[in-house]
Amino acid sequence: MNETEDHVMNDAILPPDYPITFPIFQTSSYLFPEGKKYRYSREANPTVEELERQINILEKTEKSVCFSSGMGAITTTLLSLIKPDDKVITTLDTFARSSRFIHDFLGKWGIKSEICPPGTENLLNSINEKSTVLVETISNPSLRVYDLKRIAEKVHSYNGILICDSTFATPENTNPADYGADIVIHSLSKFISGHNDVIGGSASGGSELMEKIDLMRRTVGTNMDPNTAYLTIRGIKTLQIRMKEINKNGISVARNLSSVEGIEDVNYPGLENHVDFEYSKDHLKGYGGVLTFRTKKKHEDPYEIFKLLKRVRPANTLGGVNSIIAHPKTMSHRSLTEEELSILKIDGQTYRLSVGIEDAESIVNDIRNAL
Repeated sequence: MNETEDHVMNDAILPPDYPITFPIFQTSSYLFPEGKKYRYSREANPTVEELERQINILEKTEKSVCFSSGMGAITTTLLSLIKPDDKVITTLDTFARSSRFIHDFLGKWGIKSEICPPGTENLLNSINEKSTVLVETISNPSLRVYDLKRIAEKVHSYNGILICDSTFATPENTNPADYGADIVIHSLSKFISGHNDVIGGSASGGSELMEKIDLMRRTVGTNMDPNTAYLTIRGIKTLQIRMKEINKNGISVARNLSSVEGIEDVNYPGLENHVDFEYSKDHLKGYGGVLTFRTKKKHEDPYEIFKLLKRVRPANTLGGVNSIIAHPKTMSHRSLTEEELSILKIDGQTYRLSVGIEDAESIVNDIRNAL
């Protein structure tokens, strides 16, 4: 390899002159023998590796692996770690697709599963044998905050593994590894990329576990493409400043929505009346950008409010620079039964709001005017 054409740093191929913006390596394969490390982009790609390096720094872990989606990160991670007769435990307020994969799909292959009611105490009571436990640091959309330290201690007392989906919190608000989590999952499509223009996921943890997960990723093909990695790296550059504004807006909007006529039951981890406020204070540096509320009036068409909003956008996502509203019962959690929705206190009058970086007062006024 001619060093005037390519430089080598930490075993990664870099283009000439070391650009401050890491480029997209848009290639399916690499020349042999010089490109032997990479071989094929489904297995390894320099742009994706740069994103993994940056996520490692954010989460303070040994190794990260990136995927084609957040669900790709969760499914590949679980498939890497479990075998028939193993047990997986999660809570009902875990993202519906995650719990469905655990209960419906893995159950067909001899994996025991338990989906317990929301809350730290309920989860702790369910851990009574060696298990793989999946919990969200801030749950979707119930916004429960879990005592990760106590959960990790109990999981590890049975030699189990604790996986934390920290999508809602982001590394700016908490690092689950500090509390004993073995693996930290992110849907990179949300706050970390921050612009609603990519689909991606990541898993971070100790080198030994992550090597297993990386090998499974290469086999099942849930790899991230270099364009997505490039856009996510771009998003990370503004993550700190975006989350600072989103955290500030989140608490402001939550407090002010409580006084809006026609709204009740505002649920946000930073409010003093939140059921897990004590855990929030201990675990979170900021309370994030997601809250829920109920309308006092029952609308025949739950999307009626959407049509009247001018600034807040209705969509089945969250975590971007724009404020986004969703109707969990018919959107993100439409696969849950009426009984499950009732346990989570989700009904036709429940809305989930992801606060962006707009002026907080304008967000509240938009919702007030729509009502």
